[in-house]
Amino acid sequence: MIIKNNKYRALMLSGFLCFSLLASSQIAIERQVIGSSGEAHLLNGNQVLEQTIGEAVTQTLVSDQLTLTQGFHQPPAIDEFLEISIETFSSSCPTSTDGAAKISEITGCRPPYEIVWSNGITGVDSLDRLLPGLYSVTVKSEFCQETAEFEIIAGPEANCALRIFNAFTPDGDGKSDTWTIENIQLEEYSENEVNIFNRWGQKVFSAKNYNNDDVVWNGESESGKKLLTGTFFYVLEAGGSTFKGYVELIR
Repeated sequence: MIIKNNKYRALMLSGFLCFSLLASSQIAIERQVIGSSGEAHLLNGNQVLEQTIGEAVTQTLVSDQLTLTQGFHQPPAIDEFLEISIETFSSSCPTSTDGAAKISEITGCRPPYEIVWSNGITGVDSLDRLLPGLYSVTVKSEFCQETAEFEIIAGPEANCALRIFNAFTPDGDGKSDTWTIENIQLEEYSENEVNIFNRWGQKVFSAKNYNNDDVVWNGESESGKKLLTGTFFYVLEAGGSTFKGYVELIR
């Protein structure tokens, strides 16, 4: 069976589900069964269906796509519009990474949906540890794709204080791979010293002017050996104060 129009020509071979063809313009037709006499049928405008002797063909329209299927089994009608609702949570200050976003609802088309965030994270409906700024999320399904942009708003600068995370997961997935000391890069904290100790009091890491970037603890000892999962203890000197606590390294 051959489909013809002024832009497209495709051969439909025998089989259950054949293919989808992008129409040159939107067509409005009802679901119908075309006989199997081998005749040519004018579908709409310049859309012509030439069929061979064999099974009848059921024709269905989905948005601006013409879907042809051999046999009588058809998917249910779907909403061709996909909409995404996003709930956002502001960060506490301009340099804080405690902003978050969550997809509260996806409507339209037909699941399953594939979710891709602009920072590369996939397969989850929420993100956390976001700096203030613009982000986006793309949702895909079999027939639809939609991208929504959103913004994480910053809280007042007066809220910028040291925030020391007590866990990280250096497993190479691009998320929480290093130990974060939020706002350590601010001028009042930039001259600092960090020392990390294991449970037996042995120093495993030390650094001056820790900045969460090129001076950062990635779960390795000073000799470059990967440390095992466990609890470690830190002493941080910054801004004229001393901070002590623990951090969980999780692999």
